Amino acid sequence: MKERHWNNLVGSLRHGNCVLMLGSEIPVEVSSAASTIASQEGTTLAEELRRRLARELEEDNRVPSGNTLAALAQQYEDTEGFGPTTLRATAEMVMMSRLYSPSTVHDQLASLPFSLIVTTGQDAMLEQALKTAGKTPVTHRYHLRGDKRDNPEFVLPCSPASPVVFHLFGSAEEPSSLVLSENDVLDFLIRVVSERPPLPNSLLRVLKRVGQSFLFVGFGIRHWDLRILLKVLLRALELNRSGPAIAAEPLDGLIQSDRDEIILFYQRGTRVELEDADVGTFLTKLSQRLEADGGFVGQAMPLGPRPRVFISYAREDADLASRVFDALQKAYFEPWLDQESLQGGDDWNKRIEGDLDASDFVLVLYTPAFCQKTDSYVNKEVALACERALRVRGSFLIPVRTVDLPDEDRVDALRKFDEMELRETEFDEDFSKIISTLKREYQRRNR
Repeated sequence: MKERHWNNLVGSLRHGNCVLMLGSEIPVEVSSAASTIASQEGTTLAEELRRRLARELEEDNRVPSGNTLAALAQQYEDTEGFGPTTLRATAEMVMMSRLYSPSTVHDQLASLPFSLIVTTGQDAMLEQALKTAGKTPVTHRYHLRGDKRDNPEFVLPCSPASPVVFHLFGSAEEPSSLVLSENDVLDFLIRVVSERPPLPNSLLRVLKRVGQSFLFVGFGIRHWDLRILLKVLLRALELNRSGPAIAAEPLDGLIQSDRDEIILFYQRGTRVELEDADVGTFLTKLSQRLEADGGFVGQAMPLGPRPRVFISYAREDADLASRVFDALQKAYFEPWLDQESLQGGDDWNKRIEGDLDASDFVLVLYTPAFCQKTDSYVNKEVALACERALRVRGSFLIPVRTVDLPDEDRVDALRKFDEMELRETEFDEDFSKIISTLKREYQRRNR
């Protein structure tokens, strides 16, 4: 890995800006009693479950097909006499079994200062390792078969001493939430993209925040199906629009052309740098570099949910809008500004409507240029914001007046909203009052 990538990764860890994205291809320790079920050294729980499903099919005089867990789980689910309920019960039994315990890789990961860990694993191995390391993990999961009430918002702690472990594919402690078969994986991706049910905004806001970086471990990306899954997740969660990402996985045993193809697969469109190395060796080196640079020094900003603020403005006020955008970011808000947030290829109407609907506040830069707009997109933004304001209790739309405006120039749709001043000569003082108002209102809503 290039030196700048090491520096980025270590720096983001030191300041609490790195999310661990953990796959299910992490080895576990196997007790001697497990020898009766043909466990192998270096096995993963996904492989242990695959063997268990294959053995049960064979005992029923069936011929197991498919080399991956998802493929074999699909056969198991479709076979008469088995089905999805039995599949999930078997998965719960294997993943919760005391025959398995955290491996050295789990211990290495638990020692690093992650405040958020997102995993496709469904076991509690990492949580056990975190507890052994003296930490207090908080566990949440996504339930694709539930609704929004089954996937509630939550507050993320601000310290690696109490990291959140979020199980994307459900948890074995709640078998009905598990994603196991090929159909389950497809259903998961469809539901995440369609937001039915949505992933918690408190999670998405951290994943998409500016400057966030990611470390991918254990996704098994040498395997084609897991490679596709990871890239779809990157696109679905829009992680490709966040900060840099590194994936650590050994590619030994592959011919050079296959290695090159896998590396290019991640660099195209996702900005993932693939580190071809043994995971344990990589994590040891990472820990040594982190310690040499002074270790964890605290978050640059807390990991709790950030209030989202949509900035509506006339094109003539683009410089002022950019100044407001920067000031909101420094105050730990998540601002939305079309010139900053729209990406090439975005559907302008759909994206702006969606972000307006997902925002906690709208700031309208109420300037003379804005008042002169009689036929422009900013008028549509204001109309949509006024409609949303009817559904939000308390202050939502705030006109920010830069100068005194004659009554005849004012916009009728904004007359019913309380205005705040933002004078150029007193920008810092006025903006501080705006921030205090937004924070106070946001705290009141979330009591």
